[in-house]
Formats: sequence, C-alpha cells, structure tokens
Amino acid sequence: MLPSFVISMRSPVARPGARDFSHALDCFDPCPGRDNSYPERMVRYYYIQALARALPGADVLLEIAIAGESGRGFDDHIDALVFNDHELVVAEFKVSWAPSRWVHLARDLERLRGPVAKQIRTGFADRGRRPFIFLGTDCWHRGGADAWKAGTKFGKWILPESMHASERDDVCVDPDKGRDFDGYYLTWALIPFHEMAA
Repeated sequence: MLPSFVISMRSPVARPGARDFSHALDCFDPCPGRDNSYPERMVRYYYIQALARALPGADVLLEIAIAGESGRGFDDHIDALVFNDHELVVAEFKVSWAPSRWVHLARDLERLRGPVAKQIRTGFADRGRRPFIFLGTDCWHRGGADAWKAGTKFGKWILPESMHASERDDVCVDPDKGRDFDGYYLTWALIPFHEMAA
C-alpha cells in the first residue's frame, strides 16, 4: 500500500514542485543561452518543498553528515531527511545530464541500504516512523521520463535493476522543446527502507 504522502504528491495540486518550479523558470532564466543545465540544488529545493508539503507537520534537515566509506569520520552526507511523527523520507538527488547519473542514483540507494541505515536510526531519539528512500532526478526527454517510469530503455538510458521494484513517477515542469530536449521533467522513485526499520 502506498503511503499517504505519495498519493498527495501525485495529486494535481501538489505534484513534486513542478508548478512552482515552472513559474520560477517563466520569470527568470537561470541558464541563459544554455540548455539542460539546471543545478542539482535548484532541482533539490523543489523536491524537498513538495515532500514537506506532502508530509503533514514535516521537519526537514539538509546535508546530514554520515561516515563515508573512507573510514575517516563524517566525510559523506545524505541530501535530506524529511519526517513527521509517522513517516521518514531519506532523500538523495541527482541531475541527469548523462545516462551514468541513473547509475549514480542506484549507488546512492545501495549506500543508504548499508551502514548508513544504522547511522540514521541511531540519530532518532524515538522510533516508530515508516521509513522510505526517495530518489529524485530530472530528465530532458519525454522518452526518458517514460523509460524511468516503466523501467524500459530509452537510447543509452537504462533504469538500474536495483530500482525496478521502486514506485516511480514523473511530472512535466516545462513542455517547451529545443535543439537537445523535448520538455523538462522531474522523475522520482520511492522505495521502502526496510534496513532502516530493522
């Protein structure tokens, strides 16, 4: 069963920040003369806003320090924790300017499922939240957004196997077409975070 916040994010009113992002881009071009180049932090902002709106009473913490693979202390981070009294979303984001970026998201998923789960669990004084992993990215082709959602191939864009069991969706931010794109889409995946609940 889908958590209520996912159903809320799919509603026409609260799609993942797309309407707000589209309005901002109509008012100001952050990358004049360039295509396919919105910075990750810009994309991340609209996703986090949408998650916070979808989780009633949400708290948001950004760039949570965690111990990385180097073993030299807290030298890695989680992009965002969005949580309320009932649900917890651990979120990672990438902008997808190349097919390899989907592979990088799959690596983030594996990283979160490892020792990071225990680090997050240890940080909470109270327990009982339903935990989820949210992977947010963007896409500059309708075919890529469709492939993301369906788990099919689009050119060199192939959804990693580890993400096939996730709940995936997309939303169009801007339908404009250009030389190297045919719209701008936010694409996301939601995965139950069983390792966090253990």
